Amino acid sequence: MHKTLTLVANQPLHTQAIRQLIAPFTTILNITARHENVWDIDCPTATILTEAFRQTLYQQHIDFALQESKHVTKKLLLSDMDATIVVGETIEEMASVLGLTEQVSQITTAAMQGHIDYREALAKRLQLLKGIPKATVIELAEKVTLAKGAQQLMQGINEKSMDSCLISGGFSLFTEVVSQKLGFKRHLSNRLSYDDADCLDGHWIGDLVTAEVKASTLQTLAAENDIDIKQTVAIGDGANDIKMLRAAGLGVAYYGKPVVQASVNAEIHAGTIDNLLWFIND
Repeated sequence: MHKTLTLVANQPLHTQAIRQLIAPFTTILNITARHENVWDIDCPTATILTEAFRQTLYQQHIDFALQESKHVTKKLLLSDMDATIVVGETIEEMASVLGLTEQVSQITTAAMQGHIDYREALAKRLQLLKGIPKATVIELAEKVTLAKGAQQLMQGINEKSMDSCLISGGFSLFTEVVSQKLGFKRHLSNRLSYDDADCLDGHWIGDLVTAEVKASTLQTLAAENDIDIKQTVAIGDGANDIKMLRAAGLGVAYYGKPVVQASVNAEIHAGTIDNLLWFIND
């Protein structure tokens, strides 16, 4: 038995250069070049991604995934939305309407780094956004910017006939638009509450999509569709994604916060989000 380390270089590198980079950190049992910038490296099961190993890959702009077995067919993808499938934080786009981007951004950053409880952070931000018309939120949702490579990623996911779910601590008006644009099979997020004038009233409706809900949704969808947990993939960037990433067969940090990077064995930190396909394709 062995582990497989998949490397995706985002700058020109030769196989010999890859060998020299990796040699100080693990024994190379076999190396296969699948593309001019993609390699699969078989290495001992004891191989781990030490901080020095990660820093070397960061410095060389190499995205990576260390897996127990790369030959497990993946059947389910769960993806975070904000700062993952779309550019930036949609709640900050809403805040810009009132000129409150900086205040909301500070709370968002603290929450994504795990410094503030998610529920508390959302409550504080929604109170700041009271009064924004629902029509304005809908307009913002239609204008959201997709992450570079998002369309290619979902095209590849759907060509593989994988199930998929866009799951977010953001809001349903956004996930509905984004999931339809990209071809996600389903979406799950929070529902905004409005006053009699159809403006945000500073609250939400129903249960929140928390870190625990993200992880349990992955497990539930897998069980309901007779999918082994090893056949699941999850990708996200913030602290509230960690439980989902750890629960998945393959958890990928996408330009993740430090606390997220330290929690996973796969990262896209230099290239586009569709590099994920190299981690799940033979």
